[in-house]
Amino acid sequence: MSSTTDTNLTRRVAEAMGVRDGAAVASFLMPLYFICTLLPISLTIAGQSLSPLRVLLLVLFIPFAARILQGKVGRVTPVDLLMAAHAAWIFLALIVVHGTSRIPYAGITVVELVGGYLLGRVLVRGVDDYRRMIRFLLNSLIFLLPFALIELITGTIVIAEIVGNVFETISRGRSAYGRMGLERVYAVFAHPILYGLFCSLAIANLYYMARGKGFLRFTGMLFATFMTFMSLSSAPLLACMLQFMLIAWDKITKGKWKLLIILSITFYVVIDSLSNRTPVTILIETLTFNASTGWTRIAIFEYGMRNAMANPLFGIGFNDWVRPFWLTSSVDNFWLFTAMSYGFPAVIFLIIAMLIHFAASMRAQLKGDDRLRIRTGHLITLAAICFTLATVHMWGAAAVFVMFYIGSGAWIYTSESALRDADDEPIEEDSGSSTYARGQAEPRYTRFAPSNKRQDRRERR
Repeated sequence: MSSTTDTNLTRRVAEAMGVRDGAAVASFLMPLYFICTLLPISLTIAGQSLSPLRVLLLVLFIPFAARILQGKVGRVTPVDLLMAAHAAWIFLALIVVHGTSRIPYAGITVVELVGGYLLGRVLVRGVDDYRRMIRFLLNSLIFLLPFALIELITGTIVIAEIVGNVFETISRGRSAYGRMGLERVYAVFAHPILYGLFCSLAIANLYYMARGKGFLRFTGMLFATFMTFMSLSSAPLLACMLQFMLIAWDKITKGKWKLLIILSITFYVVIDSLSNRTPVTILIETLTFNASTGWTRIAIFEYGMRNAMANPLFGIGFNDWVRPFWLTSSVDNFWLFTAMSYGFPAVIFLIIAMLIHFAASMRAQLKGDDRLRIRTGHLITLAAICFTLATVHMWGAAAVFVMFYIGSGAWIYTSESALRDADDEPIEEDSGSSTYARGQAEPRYTRFAPSNKRQDRRERR
């Protein structure tokens, strides 16, 4: 696919809304993506349920994948290739299990699972883009606040009630029963857990982006935590708790993350050796709202692993899994669900991609304290979410956003403007100018332009 073709494709969505300047396309697509995320509507066309978010991903998937693989948004990384392998294996596994008649379902599954990564990878190309993304996330939470409060008290999914007469939308399920005299909040997501995960992604990012403003730091964190709390779900609250703990560790030890990793491994081995229960079992039993819920998740893991081991290469696809009659069909473990559904290669590709993303981000020699703080916030949030996904599954708009979040951090190790050269003076902040602006318009800087001509030439390269 030629560069002209893929660029034109990505512009058509913007041009339909009157946005024609190439430098403004990426700035237009970011808010459009968040709007699509917050629209709990869909229509069934040719047997496929199409939401605004799915339509956006379908339009942008191929051109954005082409831009990444052609190296137009920074160098191609092992993470990019592993995500491509993850997508290809899912598609192959579903065709092997279900046959060619299910190709449309296989395609939409891949687009939804990996499309978010592509959007994050292309639309977030620097520190300014990343800040913009977190601001959109914060504004999304502010927008959802009044609807969430009403739902917390009354159980009415307000936005779904408004759009339900025209579109297919979300509804309250049996599993999301009230707790503590309150109703669990869906807001615009298919389940309270998904709503909670979405909200929890803001906590550490808001803390590290506040840049020393103590009141704003803690106000932002507490607001995001309260929004997460309204899900009344243990998994999102676990993500909150882990972020607070990691932030505290960073403050106390001045970022001695290798020591934390060594201590965590040691602690796991000791507990596993001295107890008749695994550390994961202890964690699930301790941190769930309901003890029976914890035992159910343990049983799900045991029987789910049996299904995965029985179908190690291509998984079971969309088929039901073998389990006792008393066990729910829900698989509350994203990593296990991926192995069960698409085979171990699919989850291995994804796990290795995540490990490389962490390692590359931590090794990147960034210039400026601002970038260092934002990197810390990004990785703390991602670590908490990855850990939490061992206790819960994700799908739909929330899953797309988590993948988007992974892609949004790739600039840390791919953007030349973010990396420190030996003879560069550290600066606090420069613009992560839009990829589409390069070669078409002068970069726009929010605070300072590059410090020298060599830096400026490298930005345009």
